[in-house]
Amino acid sequence: MITHAGALLLAGAAIAVTGCDGTSPKTTTASTTFVTVVYDGTPLANVQVLLKQSPGGATLDRAVTNSRGVAHFHALPSPEPESYVVAMESISDGGWMLKASVMEKLCDSLRLKPFSETPQQTIELPRRAVQSLSSIH
Repeated sequence: MITHAGALLLAGAAIAVTGCDGTSPKTTTASTTFVTVVYDGTPLANVQVLLKQSPGGATLDRAVTNSRGVAHFHALPSPEPESYVVAMESISDGGWMLKASVMEKLCDSLRLKPFSETPQQTIELPRRAVQSLSSIH
């Protein structure tokens, strides 16, 4: 009986280590290719950054900024376009949103370099780009 219990314990440990489907657990590593979104000198979390080849084009890759304002990209196209058109939207429930009129003007002119040339880039949002939700109501 002790041998049978030991075998079951060993089998249970093997399943816990490899997962139920028998494959190794996947680890998510941070990409070294990222953009930092900053507003008024402070990193801004919960901003979805979309990269496109043209303003009306399909999204090539997307990422959401973390608490440090950093959005890591993992599926950039190869070869990369000469520059990326950027679209951004707030996905926060923290009482603020990106102001559409300000963001439209910014995104019309904002271009990012290929990440193969400049792996870490920064987007500084202009004044009045962030609007409190309490000021709308």
